[in-house]
Amino acid sequence: MWLSHDKTNYGVKMNKTARKIPAMLATVGITAALLVGGSTSANAINRWSCGSQYLNLVSTSTTCWANAGYASVTLYGVYSISSGNNAGYVQGSNGTTYFSKWQAKSIPTQTISGIRIY
Repeated sequence: MWLSHDKTNYGVKMNKTARKIPAMLATVGITAALLVGGSTSANAINRWSCGSQYLNLVSTSTTCWANAGYASVTLYGVYSISSGNNAGYVQGSNGTTYFSKWQAKSIPTQTISGIRIY
């Protein structure tokens, strides 16, 4: 109670600071939730060990991918796609190539710049 009745500079400063703390904590909490929630859902796609159930982008350095999401990449010399249990598309120097689940297809050799798994 003494803070609300204290007219000194010290009392006023404390009162203003005390009122700002809940707003600052709420802002920090919301920001943290957006950062954590946004990063995991937006970038759930990741490189994975190769296997028939994963997306295989075949080149001299074959890479494999799992989980839904989008990844910006630079993969040189990709000439084949084996989709495994994935559907989506790749963006490459020769355009966009869509694939459905359990599809294997040869594509013109190209540099892949983006991968989307639904």
